[in-house]
Amino acid sequence: MTIFICLSCLLLSGQVDSLSFLQQAEMLWENAGELSDDIDYGGEEVLEVMEETGGTHNLNSLSYETASRVLGLTDYQYYQLQLYIEVSGPLVSVYELAAIEGFTQEDVGRLLPRVVAEAVPVRQSFWRNFWKRSQSTLMVRDSWVLERQAGYDTTRERHYEGSRDHLCFRYTFNSQDKIILKFSGEKDAGEPFFRGKQRYGFDFYAGSLAFKNMGALRQAVIGDYRLSYGQGLVLGSALMSGRGGDISQLRSFSTGIRAVAPTNEGDFLRGAAATVGNSTWQGTLFGGQRFGTNRVATGGNIAYTHKHFRLGGRVVCQLLYDTCAPRPPGQPLLTFEGLNASIDYQTTIRNMLLFGETAATQRGAFAILQGLTIPLTAVTHLGIILRHYSIGYEAPLGKAFGALSQNSGESGLYLSLQHILSRRVEFKSYVDFYHLHTPTYRLESPAQAMDAGAALVCNLSRSSHWTLSYQFRDKPVNTTELHYKRLREQQSHRIRFLWEYKPHPNVTCKSGIVYKATFYNQPKEHFSGLLLYQNLAVSCWKDRFTIHARIAYFDTQRYDERLYAYEDDVYYAFTIGSYYYKGMRGYLVLRFHYRFFSLWVRIGQTFYLDRQVISSGLSQIDQPHKTELRVQTLWQW
Repeated sequence: MTIFICLSCLLLSGQVDSLSFLQQAEMLWENAGELSDDIDYGGEEVLEVMEETGGTHNLNSLSYETASRVLGLTDYQYYQLQLYIEVSGPLVSVYELAAIEGFTQEDVGRLLPRVVAEAVPVRQSFWRNFWKRSQSTLMVRDSWVLERQAGYDTTRERHYEGSRDHLCFRYTFNSQDKIILKFSGEKDAGEPFFRGKQRYGFDFYAGSLAFKNMGALRQAVIGDYRLSYGQGLVLGSALMSGRGGDISQLRSFSTGIRAVAPTNEGDFLRGAAATVGNSTWQGTLFGGQRFGTNRVATGGNIAYTHKHFRLGGRVVCQLLYDTCAPRPPGQPLLTFEGLNASIDYQTTIRNMLLFGETAATQRGAFAILQGLTIPLTAVTHLGIILRHYSIGYEAPLGKAFGALSQNSGESGLYLSLQHILSRRVEFKSYVDFYHLHTPTYRLESPAQAMDAGAALVCNLSRSSHWTLSYQFRDKPVNTTELHYKRLREQQSHRIRFLWEYKPHPNVTCKSGIVYKATFYNQPKEHFSGLLLYQNLAVSCWKDRFTIHARIAYFDTQRYDERLYAYEDDVYYAFTIGSYYYKGMRGYLVLRFHYRFFSLWVRIGQTFYLDRQVISSGLSQIDQPHKTELRVQTLWQW
């Protein structure tokens, strides 16, 4: 708490607008399919990408990554845009998009709030403007659980050594998007702070230094970073995509090297990486230790681009770092553990987009992913993904499209259809047939499964729209019998209705209803869960002061019927609330922003109606409610 107060006294200057990042993150999550405990949805990764690509984008200097990953343009649209600029010169108005082949009036309307058409600024001396055109941001956050937890009772034999504060900070220095320095630290609740085993303060530090677009050097990073290439079979990202019927999120996008300074102890590499090349050829070399493990990864990637054709290949070598001290005579410091290699491609044939990746290990196990998006008409698009991940295929740094977090022992066919019914109504649907070849979470033997869903999006007006979605899962699970295990049929249904409307230009309301039902055979059982919530957002004083509030009621018969809903939070915190058992939950988020300074205060409480004790062990609370308080300050100069 002391460091939080001290840093709050600094006098800094600048400006930040993070609301657009959080709104984009919420939209990205709402487009995802049914959540699963077996998949990492990369909440902080979502905000990292949103932070790098937020705001408006100039059509005359639009990169392929931003066009595809952020704006949702197809390869055909991006190619036609670049061809139009090459022939006719830079765009002077966003409405010129309507005259470019591949763009419809609906595309122009969708892009209007997010793009501009401006002259490309003349390149200026970088070093002369190094400090003048630099920007720094400092975020400091402290969180507490207000109720007394069992672990803070010092009379117990086992108890926490530190305070209830969950502290973190993050500093970023950016000079003209060419030199970027990031540094962060985190202290978990209950950990000591500047004493005991944590005499250096925070129990987790992270940081990176990145150099971008300096001649042939496209990017170089020293410190912490993540990698994403191809479709993710070898090097992938945890970002949510694919399983929600949205064609623009169907494939993975090669974000390449992304320098990070996370505020949680996630999966990333700590070392160095560099990419060199031009618009046609690019090569990457990297090496680093996977955070929190004794494993080292090193390898490279090469990519070739010509108009709307792209081809890439990569090799990753996994090494085991010997932590024994002293090491036995003759024992090498690093021992070989595994090798992954893959080739990916992406091309446009007329209006169709084909993409895919094929990967293999040194033991002969392989993985294949092939995808296709077809514009059947101007308002109807079809997406197809065919995948097969053989038993024994392992890629520790890979995260590709699939029903499981580990791309191994799985085969499937995914179909997605997106259709614009009218100027105000859009329909999205998907179905995923897949076979799990090996035992997985709550599944002791191979099995067939199916996920399906449909969503209807209706824009009643500029200030009112609603979404009705239905999702179905047919997947067997283990029985609960003690003496022997067998599979039993399980089918789950989820219906969600969201209605967002603006009764006043400064007031936004959102009503949500989520219902889930699970059916079992042998023996026949039925369980259900219901979530009702109402959101209110108010902005005033030229958006310098905003209020976000929610009141929710939930009732689920079991933990397995838990329901999820996106929650408003402080900047750089991505929260998906999990609602289970019976009770009520509410939260209030206050944000004040003036010039260089922003302050968030968030308080939320969950009150259970069917129990008097929450959690267990050191986290146990002998009350039917849990209250969380979070305070965050942000300066930019």
